[in-house]
Amino acid sequence: MSYSPLSPPSSSIISNPFANLLRKQSSSSSSLIRDIRQSRASIDSPLSKPLTFQETIGFSTLPDQIHRKTLKRGFEFTLMVVGEHGLGKSTFINTLFMTELYADRPISTRIHPPKTVEIETRTVELEEKGVKLRLTVVDTPGFGDGMNSTECWKPILDFIDQQFLKYYQAETSFGIERKYVQDQRVHCCLYFLPPSIRGLRPIDRDFLHHLQHKVNVIPVIAKADTLLKSELIALKKQLLSDIDKYGVQLYDFPEGDPEQDEDTHSLDKALRESIPFAIMGSNTTLESNGRKVRGRAYPWGIVDVEDPKNSDLAHLREMLCKTHLQDLKDVTSDVHYESFRAQQLLGRRNLNEIYEDDPYENIEVKYKLIQQKDDQIRDMKQQIQDMQHKLNSTPNDYQSLTPTSIPEPTTTTSTTGERSTKI
Repeated sequence: MSYSPLSPPSSSIISNPFANLLRKQSSSSSSLIRDIRQSRASIDSPLSKPLTFQETIGFSTLPDQIHRKTLKRGFEFTLMVVGEHGLGKSTFINTLFMTELYADRPISTRIHPPKTVEIETRTVELEEKGVKLRLTVVDTPGFGDGMNSTECWKPILDFIDQQFLKYYQAETSFGIERKYVQDQRVHCCLYFLPPSIRGLRPIDRDFLHHLQHKVNVIPVIAKADTLLKSELIALKKQLLSDIDKYGVQLYDFPEGDPEQDEDTHSLDKALRESIPFAIMGSNTTLESNGRKVRGRAYPWGIVDVEDPKNSDLAHLREMLCKTHLQDLKDVTSDVHYESFRAQQLLGRRNLNEIYEDDPYENIEVKYKLIQQKDDQIRDMKQQIQDMQHKLNSTPNDYQSLTPTSIPEPTTTTSTTGERSTKI
């Protein structure tokens, strides 16, 4: 190490001690700046990774988190079908969801339907591209088949209120019931009209009048293949005229977003113009023009039930399963259920009237729900035991403050007669 000779100090610096102090401070500050520059140079070197600010915080992934959570939980949808016997309701449901939902139904019930309205529920779990849907179909055999069908809408109305009551009970309860609320409310009602009518009948008006504010009602014309094209157009026009005349409120299609593309706007327009939907169903797969289709065979040919030229089944499936399924659930929750909930809060019905056991619920579904609740209660009990075990194993803070044992004082007597106490 070499040292350079220092120049002799001037007389002015020697005579001024404050100047020496300022010179030392300036030299220390310059060395500090030199060290900072060297550290910056080492950071900016190509061997080190440059430090940059993060452009995003991370909450933009929130939709992905909700998407994963909803996929894991799955979705629920309840569809009700109402109509007279022989209109092909069961066949249509099988065609709509491409499944055999009523394969185990006894033949006696198909030939001899009940004379009173009965409620029958079927639940099936569907999966498509990783999305699980718990579909519940509510059938109403016996509707309109009795001698006096003036009040055949009452059992259906009671069933809808029953599901509202069950949901209200679970929503206002505590603990597990509130956390795991299962939505069994009726989200949509397909009302089947026979093709032989020429307008709304009294039974149709009574049903639509009493249930229009309880559920989303969508009218459909069953067995549309029995009508000519001109007859079908005239029937639709007459039904729409009667619906407007009697003030019947059907499911209101939401207005499309103005920023949507032309294809979406044209699809919404086609769905609105298709009301009431003219549908037909088939459980048979036939071969037509070299491809397999769900169709009905006639002496003059095969009718593809999914062809938009023959029926509105494709449009109805598009609306129920692809475009308006969530909107049907939102309208049920925000409009129909909120109206029922407001009546409950106003005290128009006593909460003690809520049924604990639903007479319309399927036994298999009820058993699964009970088993699921038992598993949840068992898990919570295990968590409580684990917490108690941790609390017992943790040393108590008060033990260090309280004496563990205090020996009793012993008194002894010496030979001199003096008494002494030992602790």
